Amino acid sequence: MTEQEFEVNAEEIVKSIVNKISEKKYAELALVTRIDSSWVKSGQTQEQAFSAFGEWLDEQLAIWEEDEERKFVVDKFDISCLDDIELEEDNTSFTTYNPTSFGEELDIWFEIKFCVDKNEQITATFNVNF
Repeated sequence: MTEQEFEVNAEEIVKSIVNKISEKKYAELALVTRIDSSWVKSGQTQEQAFSAFGEWLDEQLAIWEEDEERKFVVDKFDISCLDDIELEEDNTSFTTYNPTSFGEELDIWFEIKFCVDKNEQITATFNVNF
């Protein structure tokens, strides 16, 4: 896989992640990425961990809505919110995505780690930072 092919594929993964979050299809995130182990409780599946993440995110947005008396959402994917994606020599990469709500940057960011295996399959791991 060339670096350009990797970048295109990795960008598509990030787009899928952000759009699923925007659509509140949290359990479906497990179809495109893994969630960082810090979100997974003992015995939980990836789908359950992503659902728990979704509950946390919905609660966070509700807190901001209450504090600021306006609605908060996670907008659909916007390429301008994505940091550069570069494949390192060890076939890994790390990028961040700064989600927005109605075009305004939120006080959280998504972190995505990528790994390309010997069969040129990309594995992504998702985390959120605030």
